[in-house]
Amino acid sequence: MTALPTLIDYAAPLPPTRVLPDSKARWDLDPARAAVLVHDLQEYFLRPFDRACPALTTTLDGTARILAAARVAGVPVFYTAQDGDHSDRGLQGDLWGPGMRAVASDTAIVPEVAPAPGDRLVTKRRYSAFVKTDLAEQLAAAGRDQLVITGVYAHIGITATALDAFQREVHPFVPADAIAAFTHEQHVRALDIVADSCGVVTLTDAVVDRLAPVAETSGWEAVVRESLARALPPSALASVLADPEADLFAVGLSSLKAFELLDDLADAGVDIDFGELVRRPTLTFLLEQGRMPARR
Repeated sequence: MTALPTLIDYAAPLPPTRVLPDSKARWDLDPARAAVLVHDLQEYFLRPFDRACPALTTTLDGTARILAAARVAGVPVFYTAQDGDHSDRGLQGDLWGPGMRAVASDTAIVPEVAPAPGDRLVTKRRYSAFVKTDLAEQLAAAGRDQLVITGVYAHIGITATALDAFQREVHPFVPADAIAAFTHEQHVRALDIVADSCGVVTLTDAVVDRLAPVAETSGWEAVVRESLARALPPSALASVLADPEADLFAVGLSSLKAFELLDDLADAGVDIDFGELVRRPTLTFLLEQGRMPARR
């Protein structure tokens, strides 16, 4: 039996340092067919990382950006999470011991990528997110046969899930900068396996770009979203998109960035007074201003 490692600290194998492996699959990500799976980003599984680990930082940032784009585009979001139930541990217990406890400090999804209302939780029992779950049935019911997979661990559960998706006629897309492993070498190996045998290895920017055209059709809402994306960190943007009544200043909007945000919106044709924003600093308020008669 081997325990999880400690103080994982490495940089992900990304361009320009390392060229991504050439994927045998040539599929294009289609927002009308896609779903997003946030894989095992629970406190227990992230505890082994040094919180300054570059690979972890890019994973959380990339996942938050993908979530923000997916939610705006109406792409379904799924999360896998173990619940600390040891009654069906199986052979995983031989390799990893009893695993997490059934307490929030182990089971909680980390706040940087927390689920939003409408997201779906899949309780996970094995490496693959498809084994002993109804994920395949949920994807089919939603009319989705493409799956963007982010999270940890790249060389274990993410690889198993990508291989299993392929065998169930679901196209896996794995952003190299939104997953993390124990080591640089294991991260490389996971990308090579996916590219060689079952899916498309890509980057967060490419995923977001593929989802963006759907969001861009929504007019003023898209203008506000794009302006907020320049003013807020990705995790804060995801929180605001999930909860339009969230206080923009409370989630991280600075006064300087607020003025830049209002300048962007003015350039788009809607003048909003800073004092009005301070009195009601929410996404809902900003969206309402674009539906009012022009005030310029």
